[in-house]
Amino acid sequence: MSTQDLREQVQQHQGPVRVSATDAESHPAHCGVFPAAKVRRRFAVDGWKRRYGDEPFMLGVIRDIIVALHRDARIITWEGLQEALNEQMARRSDNLHPGQRRYVAHAVEQYMDAHDELAAHHGEMRFLAPDPSIGSQDREVTVWGLLYTSADGVREIRRLRLKRARSRAGEHDRWATVAGYVAARMQLHFPPTGIRVVEVGLLDGSTEVVLEHSREEALALYDAHGRPAIQQLIAPTRYQPGHSCQNCKLAGRCPSLQDLTDCLGQKRPGPSTRSVSAADLELYSKCPARWYLETQCRLRTEDNPSEASDRGRAIHQWLAQAHARGTRCTDQDVAPPDQEGIFTGTLTPDEYTKAREFLVAHARSCPLADGAEVIAVEPPVYGYDAKADVIIASRPDLVCRDPSGRIVVRESKTTTQMPADQSDAFDRFFPVPWLINIARTAKGAFGESDGFPRIELEVITPDEARVFAWDVERDQDMVRMAKAEVRQRASAWIRDTTWSPSPGAQCTWCPVRRWCPDAADIDCRTGEQPQSHDEPCAGLPAGSPE
Repeated sequence: MSTQDLREQVQQHQGPVRVSATDAESHPAHCGVFPAAKVRRRFAVDGWKRRYGDEPFMLGVIRDIIVALHRDARIITWEGLQEALNEQMARRSDNLHPGQRRYVAHAVEQYMDAHDELAAHHGEMRFLAPDPSIGSQDREVTVWGLLYTSADGVREIRRLRLKRARSRAGEHDRWATVAGYVAARMQLHFPPTGIRVVEVGLLDGSTEVVLEHSREEALALYDAHGRPAIQQLIAPTRYQPGHSCQNCKLAGRCPSLQDLTDCLGQKRPGPSTRSVSAADLELYSKCPARWYLETQCRLRTEDNPSEASDRGRAIHQWLAQAHARGTRCTDQDVAPPDQEGIFTGTLTPDEYTKAREFLVAHARSCPLADGAEVIAVEPPVYGYDAKADVIIASRPDLVCRDPSGRIVVRESKTTTQMPADQSDAFDRFFPVPWLINIARTAKGAFGESDGFPRIELEVITPDEARVFAWDVERDQDMVRMAKAEVRQRASAWIRDTTWSPSPGAQCTWCPVRRWCPDAADIDCRTGEQPQSHDEPCAGLPAGSPE
């Protein structure tokens, strides 16, 4: 196995390079090695190869059906469109999840309606091709989208959005800049008279024009903003673990990932390389279909969180901002809103008022009260389990060092009912065994220390806050229980490829129930909330599905 720095392997690779508009859109704060490896089409890291599953790329299925419909003369009538769409769905949906099938059919209909509305507003557009590109096979710039042209020479590229079109008025858009450049440079029979980039929301058929320029303006905009962005991402720079790890060609060898081999307790890997967090396993245990449609397909459509979830979000937001100051939380910080000197952070007055009784309880048990040193607030911790072939993600609320020098990893949870004891707290809040397992697998996962970290759970109610602690180094029985809990939750998830639903009362408030056929048999009363007493487990931010 090569000991060469992975960045050198990427830099020295001589194969073809294909950069997409989506690549150029990558935020500069993200990993600088992931996109450099991604655009090198044939690059593979020495000693490891990502394994891909056979799950369909849902937006790709939608795009392929739209292309087929554009080439079908029957779509000039509503009846013909429905007939053609049904035929396409029958041909292409065999390997789609039932929830995906519902969404795909809905999305295609919404797109065709949006197509007609765009034609009414801008004039008829003739479909040219999907995924336009320029350059050679060795050096190529491409756009994942649909290209059209008008009779008078305006070229229009459309980007598909899973939910709603997003307006970016007054904000530079690198995706649109690269897309406009590709449209302007494509060699067709006639030069373009104008360039337009449009977003289409597949949830509601919404449309937004995000760029509209002459050919010359589109080329100049690319030279000023698009080309520098592409040059930056082609050169591998710094490692930065994050949501891109789940799709990275280097993850199994990345030096920035913690070695968490055997953390999930699996004897063999599942059908493909995957990534997982505590929130994933907690959600999967409630309903595999919901986990798949919500986290993998990004089909969450309902924005109606429970009171516990809303409350927990506000409290965690306040805690993160308060602890970032590096000092303990005081009674003055959480005084009534009409007093001076309170700390509200970015909470609105209404959010602060609703959260205040929990914050008052927290101030009495703030971990910084005893002179602890803040190491990181909500640090994203990523690792790789080589046995399971899984990227593992975690984000504890606070990592600090106590006066003795020991690392303390603290998770805070809000609830209306305090756990009866430490055993009850362990059983109720899955982040506890999850963090214990990570800490025991990799001693330095949360910070360098001579010994293993201490795991703490702060449970906050409106009346009190209690801190439960687990000694990872000394309590071997507790470590075995944590490993068993994680192993049991991960064993079904890692091998699942069907993501079957678990219908029940939860369908009433499920955020993807609109797409789940099994939820149709449940009496879904609009606005009803889950009877949850505990704040749900929070996951890490997800990347773009496009």
